Amino acid sequence: MMLSTLLPQALQRSCRTLVHRTSRYNRRQNGSLNSTPHITYFQPPPEPPKAKRRILRNVFLYTALVGAGAYAHAWLLDIPFLSLGLETLEEDVGALQDAMQEALHAAAAKGAPPMDLERSQEMLESRAGYSVTQTAVAHTAQLASNLPCEDQWSSGAFDVYHDPKKDWVEWAVFDGHAGPRTAMLLKEWLPGTVASTMWAEKCFGRKYVPNDSHIIKVIKQIFVQVDEDICNTALRHIQNGLPDRAAVVAAASVAFSGSCALLALYDPANHVLRVANTGDSRAVLGRWDGAQSKYIAQPLSTDQTGFNKDEVSRINAQHPGEDVVDPATGRIHGLAVSRAFGDARWKWPQEVNRRAQEWFWGPKPRSDSMIKTPPYLTAEPEIMESKISTGERPDFLIMASDGLWDQMSNEDAVTCVQMWLDKNKPTNFLEKLEEAPSSSMNQLATSGQKSQGAHPGLYEKRDSGFANVSDLDGEDEDVYYDKDEQTLKWRVSPKHFIVEDENCGIHMIKNALGGRRRDLFTGVMSVQPPLSRNVRDDITVHVIFFGQSVDTPVIGSKQKA
Repeated sequence: MMLSTLLPQALQRSCRTLVHRTSRYNRRQNGSLNSTPHITYFQPPPEPPKAKRRILRNVFLYTALVGAGAYAHAWLLDIPFLSLGLETLEEDVGALQDAMQEALHAAAAKGAPPMDLERSQEMLESRAGYSVTQTAVAHTAQLASNLPCEDQWSSGAFDVYHDPKKDWVEWAVFDGHAGPRTAMLLKEWLPGTVASTMWAEKCFGRKYVPNDSHIIKVIKQIFVQVDEDICNTALRHIQNGLPDRAAVVAAASVAFSGSCALLALYDPANHVLRVANTGDSRAVLGRWDGAQSKYIAQPLSTDQTGFNKDEVSRINAQHPGEDVVDPATGRIHGLAVSRAFGDARWKWPQEVNRRAQEWFWGPKPRSDSMIKTPPYLTAEPEIMESKISTGERPDFLIMASDGLWDQMSNEDAVTCVQMWLDKNKPTNFLEKLEEAPSSSMNQLATSGQKSQGAHPGLYEKRDSGFANVSDLDGEDEDVYYDKDEQTLKWRVSPKHFIVEDENCGIHMIKNALGGRRRDLFTGVMSVQPPLSRNVRDDITVHVIFFGQSVDTPVIGSKQKA
């Protein structure tokens, strides 16, 4: 089954990325458009005071960014730029904002300015936001290391019951590697395919039984089918060729790169959370323990790498007599994960890999001594579920790409959120919106310009708290030089955590990269691509708070997608 046949046309809409002020991801399961769309509110970062001499320059920069982004987007999609109508512009506003955000990231990488606290905060806030349903509130943040960012994310509601208190909700993180293309396709297709297929297979409205085998089977089949479509479509194009070489190269690119996928599905009527995981992104539930008077960590996924003994056993059983997993690095014939979408070099026969390289500039094949009995990877997810508590101390879920978990343990992550909850409410940003004038709320919800206001001054000289190398003498023992990896590293501990952000996703990223150790944090933020990849990975975080009673229609920014 081809990807284009998996969804009706009305469902073929892109998930908005973090730079959008509104993120509405409609699902249509029953022939009627979602009349109460899932709403995402995004909080623009505060604008610092601007000197008068910068105003004209900023106007020119804004105009150039918007114009360049719009022109590039129209050119890439073969849209007649001068004939764009209002409806088309509204549909593509998210893509234009994506282009602007990537342009800002590229500008920072090119200029490599010292990222003091103000600049670092602006960078974090430029990719942060919120998504709201009547049963949960999610705080989301993203920090790119690669250029372009290889992480993608989605959030949305499945309009099954036409009742926001019963409709299922999804959140997802797609951690790409070897390029962003596979992750971008998954963002576009996987959540909607899950929704439409689960509707067709009558997964909604079933009487709840723990670990429902039918639902688990359907979700696994969807993941596998989507991956087969990705790899087999590219394989056919490479074997048979298309009318021109460029078309083959473009069609195969999504299979040359790869991506993990972490998908959470929440059934609010039954208070059931299901998490499907392919790869090494991770989901951790925070649950209140009355005896210990604190939240404790409950993993809802396992990392699928060569360090996972169950994964090693599975791979060895499928490929007897082969040395597939390197026990020292945990890599599967050089790849860091044991399950993934795309990554066709680990799935195709060697003759196809060689043809892809020799005729269509594909990646270099792994050696024949490695690739003997492909495929070595699968996209089949492992699925875990939990009943969600929404009482006085409701559960929360942390979903993140491995860029966060490389720095922070499950337990410390849950502690980090608890420290944030001690000083904040997940719905504080909504209360501020309700207090604001209606025009201000609409601007917050729809403006793609406001949050960029601070960036034109990115390259102006500012004071730094770091004077010279001797300032590092007082660094604590948790900052150290790793002789094996030959890089400066740091340990994360609650003693270094700081609570100062309204968005819990930003709070998580900031504390993973140094927290109250300001010199460490700003130093890590200052490392730009390509060197940044040696210091930190792309990081995407959802922190989802359950049991939040939110009456979304009172927010003035509600619009139909």
